[in-house]
Amino acid sequence: MPRLLSGQTAVVDGPTAVALPTLTPSLVVRALGFADQRPLRVRVQIATSVDFGAASLAVDSTFSTSDTTIAVQITRALPSEATVYWRATVQGASGTIAVSPITGPRTVPAWLTLIAPNPAGEGLDVRRPLFVWKSARITPAAGPWRYALEVTLVSNGRPELGAAGLSDTTFRVPTNLQANTSYRWNVRATLPNGDFVRVASPGSFLITDPALPTTTILYQNFPNPFPSATSFSTCFWFDIGEPGGTVSLDLLDLRGNVVRTIVPALDGVSQFTAGRYGRGAPGAGSNCDNRFVWDGTASDGRTVAPGVYVARFRSGTSAPTFRRILFKGR
Repeated sequence: MPRLLSGQTAVVDGPTAVALPTLTPSLVVRALGFADQRPLRVRVQIATSVDFGAASLAVDSTFSTSDTTIAVQITRALPSEATVYWRATVQGASGTIAVSPITGPRTVPAWLTLIAPNPAGEGLDVRRPLFVWKSARITPAAGPWRYALEVTLVSNGRPELGAAGLSDTTFRVPTNLQANTSYRWNVRATLPNGDFVRVASPGSFLITDPALPTTTILYQNFPNPFPSATSFSTCFWFDIGEPGGTVSLDLLDLRGNVVRTIVPALDGVSQFTAGRYGRGAPGAGSNCDNRFVWDGTASDGRTVAPGVYVARFRSGTSAPTFRRILFKGR
């Protein structure tokens, strides 16, 4: 049996701040009192649990050395945003062992963080926005990072554009995004060993067009179908061209019966000047104006049956515009 003797100790030196500066920290193991014990068998462990259970081990490395001061470079990224602890065991040639004190807790930085566009409902007046993100520092032995960017339409979740094999943490899209359209974006960061993380923006951003619209149009509601994983209700956007007009927006069942009127709403407003309506205010955290949404209830407050409904939009004396809506029910 290995023997633990007084005067023989193990010490692990590493980052002292609670928040680690990198995903792959450097440690130094010092074996004290092992002058006549060669070779030394050193075991370094980093775990997400202070009891160092097998399931919690992120690093468990054992090696032999003749040195009493051993530099250990972690070459595999520690778990993103995890709380970790480390320790070392040194065993001499005669079987005597020493176990270092446990160091921790230490907090691992996030592998990947999205920065811009602001994912909290930001409105952008540029058609080719600059996307910015950052990754935590990592040793060259574990890197470099490679990135894939994807931009998707909020209305249907379909990809609008993508770019792969990126090494920089900024990317400006090479083609115009659609004006008056809401998008989400995500980035996948991958290491050479195949480890990866994908982060999606929790909110969306809106490409705005500051110019007044020249035509009157009702856009397809979104999400559609609804409710969705991210929205309890569906949102209606419409543009009113110069010089403005009288607007109505009704929701019909397939028999043509009106089940709910969106415009005019409770405020009774039906006259609209030229402009864009239904969008949320920049920075409000939503791309919907709550005056122009439908939660699946009829005018009497009761929830309608799941199925297909129709939005009927009129402006002035123009022919009505229709949009198909799929309500999944509650």
